[in-house]
Amino acid sequence: MPGVGSARGESRRRAAQGPVSQRWANTQVRRPPGQSGRWSECGNNILLLTNAPPNREQLKRIALWDPSGPTALASHTALEQGGFRGFAAEASLIHVLVVRGATYCPVPGVVHHESRRFGKQDVVTIGGLHATRHARSAIDAGAWQRWPRFAYAMLAAVVQQRMCTTRQLDRTLTTVGRVRHKRYMRSAIADIAGGAQAIGEIDVVNLCHRFNLRPPDRQQVRREPSGRVRYLDCEWRLDDGSIVVLEVDGAHHQTVEHWEADMKRERKVVISRRWVLRASNYEVRYEQAEVARDLMAMGVPVVRVV
Repeated sequence: MPGVGSARGESRRRAAQGPVSQRWANTQVRRPPGQSGRWSECGNNILLLTNAPPNREQLKRIALWDPSGPTALASHTALEQGGFRGFAAEASLIHVLVVRGATYCPVPGVVHHESRRFGKQDVVTIGGLHATRHARSAIDAGAWQRWPRFAYAMLAAVVQQRMCTTRQLDRTLTTVGRVRHKRYMRSAIADIAGGAQAIGEIDVVNLCHRFNLRPPDRQQVRREPSGRVRYLDCEWRLDDGSIVVLEVDGAHHQTVEHWEADMKRERKVVISRRWVLRASNYEVRYEQAEVARDLMAMGVPVVRVV
């Protein structure tokens, strides 16, 4: 019985229809005690035509072929299939999407995700395997873990690596129903798209009001030549003449070219004897207490509320 693709796996049904019988296929798996079979079972329906553990490409096919009903590589695995450079521990596992109620056998290294909102419109073929579209995969990767900061970073990464656009992410987010971190992902999409309001102008004002800090003496949005918002520059002039600068980084600050430009700019700011604090959009919006403590530690005055 020949193998199928690089997985060298085959279902028992196909084996029975091929040049060998179901009974003979079973003898290749089951051997007397102390001996190993030539083939190995994977899940309920797959025979691997080797007795070695499956490699990653084989495991992807096992994850797709074993469950009942429609399946597709999902989340980190679907993005990996499209060339995404992953950065999370979850990416080491094989993630597969199945319909709610599908039957499948637990397979080491494979995570099955059941969904009521899973149809043909969500699936494309990448490298010969069914996978969810990049925007759906990124949103699922963000929603299927516990940290909102990671969901925020995940969406920024897929746009930076040109896997999909913010418009595609926004459109997909409206179709996925109630998912974890949806509010954070919606604000991340707005930040990545580069809106001036999203970059933190209102967030900084809200932070100061919430913790009774004196509002900054100056706020200025810095833009790239393309018009995309890079960062928000806020300054406080203190009584001793020194200046505290809070830079709220835009979503694209982690690329190498921006990182190098930021280092050069920061050197010039230090030479001008300004104290620079840097924070991300996420911190200014969702971790305001920590940012406020750092600003107070640098001498930004607290306004007494009468």
